[in-house]
Amino acid sequence: MLPNQILNRIIGLQEDERREYYRHFNMERRIMREDSDPFTLSNSLFKDLFRLNKEMHQTGYYFLIPPMKLIVKAQFMRKTRFPGVLGAIDCTHISIIAPVVEEHNYLNRKGYHSKNVQIICDADLLILNINSRYPGAVHDSFIWRNSVIHEELRHRYNAGDTNSWLLGDSGYPQQPWLMTPIVNAAPGTPEFIYTERHVLSRNVIGRLNGVFKGRFRCISQERKLRYDPVTVGKIVTSCAILHNLCIKGGLQMDINIPAELPEHVEVQHMDDFNNGFDARRQLIAKYFA
Repeated sequence: MLPNQILNRIIGLQEDERREYYRHFNMERRIMREDSDPFTLSNSLFKDLFRLNKEMHQTGYYFLIPPMKLIVKAQFMRKTRFPGVLGAIDCTHISIIAPVVEEHNYLNRKGYHSKNVQIICDADLLILNINSRYPGAVHDSFIWRNSVIHEELRHRYNAGDTNSWLLGDSGYPQQPWLMTPIVNAAPGTPEFIYTERHVLSRNVIGRLNGVFKGRFRCISQERKLRYDPVTVGKIVTSCAILHNLCIKGGLQMDINIPAELPEHVEVQHMDDFNNGFDARRQLIAKYFA
């Protein structure tokens, strides 16, 4: 959706709906700042430096705003029969040279230096959100807990949107706005059917990471970006923008690239864990029983 189309839609909204749209416009700037230092740029300087990037990002960061979220939900429902999905989420490691400053923070569990990049994608492998600010030693769930997207989905849930969620693997906490699979669900049970559909739906993020790194070999596992961590974050975000342009332009990969396999990490509990289990039970009872 182009900016002027969004403006025309806003003009026809009621006052409370209009305020909600503008709140999300402000959220977009905060989302972009996850990939830079939010404390060093004034609003005017930020606008001057990132105006082009913001315009290019706009079509990719409206997946939480009606009607864009309805389009993403419809994609997943049509392809995998899993309702309410706003996107699939995972983190992927981008290999870098050992940084001069805080080198230990970039040494990941696999023994090499990296940035741990959180990505959310839709059913068509379009990148909806990317957060490339964190070093490789940081846990996926920490990145998620401190992201603007997590804050926004929590806010929306508390405001009454109880039928929207992301799909994450078992390394993420089960929350009302983030559904995870049920490990060792008994075959034939509603929990098993739910998990099968969950895995089928969430497979897109593994495919996305494979295609993303295959399309831009500088971020592939076999390469190392020889830049400081801040510059690496900007490179990864720029690659994400170019990837989306390729997807929207119908540019297909010439070779079959294997999906990136998910990592098995320990689940980290959060304060809304019980509410998350309740929400998942209600989802299973309503759609998979």
